[in-house]
Amino acid sequence: MKFIPTDERNITDQDVFAALDLTLPQLAPIREALEKNDLPKAKEALIRHFETRTAPKYFFDYRTLPLEKINTDSCPRDFQCSMGLNGSLKEFCLYAGNQIMDHYYVRPGKTSEPIFLGENDEDFPHFNFLEDLGKRPRSIMDIFVRGPVFEYLAILYHETGDKAVLKRFEDFSHKFFENYPLVLEYTGADASRFSFTDERDVMSTGWLTLQYISLFYTRLPYEIPAEDAFEFIKRIWFMGIQFARFEHDEYRKYNHHMWERGLVPFILGTLMPEIPDFAAMTTRGASVICQHIKDDINEAGGYSEHSIPYWGGAALCEMIYRGVYLAKLNKQPLLDDDSAKRLILSFEALARISSPNFRYSSLGDNGGPMIDPILTIGAKTMGSPSCSQVLAVREGRLSEDACTVPLDYADDRCGFASCRSSFGKKANFMLMSAKTDCRDSGHNHMDMLSLFISFRGQEFIGEPLSRTLYHNVTMASPQRGYMYNMGSHNTVLAYGKPVQPDEMYANKWGVYRPDSPVSELTSTEDGCVIQAYHDAYTTCRHTRTCYFHRKKGLLIHDAMEHGNRLPDAHIQRWHLMQDVSCTQIDDSRLLLEKEGVKILLFWPEKADITIWKEEILVPSIIKDSEELLPVIDAAFATGKEGPEDIGIVSLSLLMLDVTDLKELPETEELAKTVNEILNQPDRAAALNSMGKLD
Repeated sequence: MKFIPTDERNITDQDVFAALDLTLPQLAPIREALEKNDLPKAKEALIRHFETRTAPKYFFDYRTLPLEKINTDSCPRDFQCSMGLNGSLKEFCLYAGNQIMDHYYVRPGKTSEPIFLGENDEDFPHFNFLEDLGKRPRSIMDIFVRGPVFEYLAILYHETGDKAVLKRFEDFSHKFFENYPLVLEYTGADASRFSFTDERDVMSTGWLTLQYISLFYTRLPYEIPAEDAFEFIKRIWFMGIQFARFEHDEYRKYNHHMWERGLVPFILGTLMPEIPDFAAMTTRGASVICQHIKDDINEAGGYSEHSIPYWGGAALCEMIYRGVYLAKLNKQPLLDDDSAKRLILSFEALARISSPNFRYSSLGDNGGPMIDPILTIGAKTMGSPSCSQVLAVREGRLSEDACTVPLDYADDRCGFASCRSSFGKKANFMLMSAKTDCRDSGHNHMDMLSLFISFRGQEFIGEPLSRTLYHNVTMASPQRGYMYNMGSHNTVLAYGKPVQPDEMYANKWGVYRPDSPVSELTSTEDGCVIQAYHDAYTTCRHTRTCYFHRKKGLLIHDAMEHGNRLPDAHIQRWHLMQDVSCTQIDDSRLLLEKEGVKILLFWPEKADITIWKEEILVPSIIKDSEELLPVIDAAFATGKEGPEDIGIVSLSLLMLDVTDLKELPETEELAKTVNEILNQPDRAAALNSMGKLD
């Protein structure tokens, strides 16, 4: 049985050298130094080996001199500190690197509120899982111990060549090793945490191990004493060998397992073949990765967790991409035909539902991830032609007319329906949440048929506080229940209430989101008609039909079948995005405006319109109520009085682009056209009628 130590503080230099395959010709200088008991020379030879080896290949390689600036922005996901990225990664890393030079830590993706580590780095973050959970955030330490600071300093050094950065790198490393020695308190094959008293989960241990390896593709370890650089090798071996504990662990479905039992072992064996115990982990690691892809990504490319950030951002581009691309670079076998096909379809879908904006829509947990880095990975990793074309349009390298990717998309197995005027950044765009077979995902929301809407590239309707909520909400709080439940989305509340009260979603992970099948997608040159429904209310069916005209706007028809059981009104809810002004014209019209784009909202049927703000978010999520954004509720009656047993109650909303109009159209004419559209069985004719609106 292989030797797997449990205390980082007790490993010796000899343990590390014993783990190497010293019969390899390229390690001969190390073997010769060890035969002479010359440990300093052996360490120097090992560091020089990593400096000059030509294989395996990594995402980047900045080992050679003269010093070269690191290209972070052509593919930001090559770097771990791209988590939560908002803009240029280079700009952020230089900012964060300079902050750490002054002993301040900035979390990845953050550009404010640096955390002071103390004049002598005496205040590194710590977290006791047994005592602190639920009392304060664990993520500050959890992310810190993944080692993003090492990446900040590497990028800063390569940018400036400042020797003071090298000195800070050495000092910080010593403090980091001192503060976070990995001492295993649980050694079972089913471990999710190695340590509890100073928490170190398996996922973060994997990230840190790979972060250390990535340093050896920069100049940092080669411009400090070999003795200090060797300390990184020592920890790569110690932390990496822990993953050999999982060779007989039972399969589990969540993405932590895919990372810890599949990707990290596979990448370790690929990048460190000099260590036989690492190389031995690649075969099982590859099988776990493929099994997860086939279990978590369905035949339409949809992810089991119905969340764009966790599907496109975390699972595909933070995790799976690392294994797939490194396998491709190093000609390592990994994907079988089925898993490769599912990944291709995933990136196809991500291209098709990309918004005209900077980020994807915030559907599911967290805020929407940046679009272009995901399209880049889809193009270069899986050869996705749709990702390539959409990215080229967004970057101005391909005209909108020359793009052959279809403008309309609907697949409830994948989980989305979308339509647009083009793939350009000034496009009109609509995305609907519509998925079947969501199962028990921890990142699903009760967001059936919720919409995200942009006009001329400007976001008007969406979930503006999703990122803030996700990162600041407290477990078991009313705000957490609100975040997952229907009231925080752009859908219809039957009789003014969600399916379940908010408190049902406030505590613990996992939402069994009911099915919302797509029942129609009719695509024409003028636009498309998309219809979907759900039966989650059990007493009535919500059917939403969207008439999307590529130039004029959007007509939404919400029907509540069997919706006249109670006298309470149904509520059609809309959350306005940042910087959208809202002016009420009369009892049936609102005017929205953003960056010069003007959208008229018109309800042809009787509706009680209320504009309000969600005060429950103050002060735990939003400090000042002035920062809250408007929410529009349109309440509609539950049917005619009389003896009818069951009936359909409906409400329509027209969103008309009036940016170029000198005066607003008459309500009578609008109502007449809406009625004509809704009563036209031929969808192409209905869209043609909509095109006559002005």
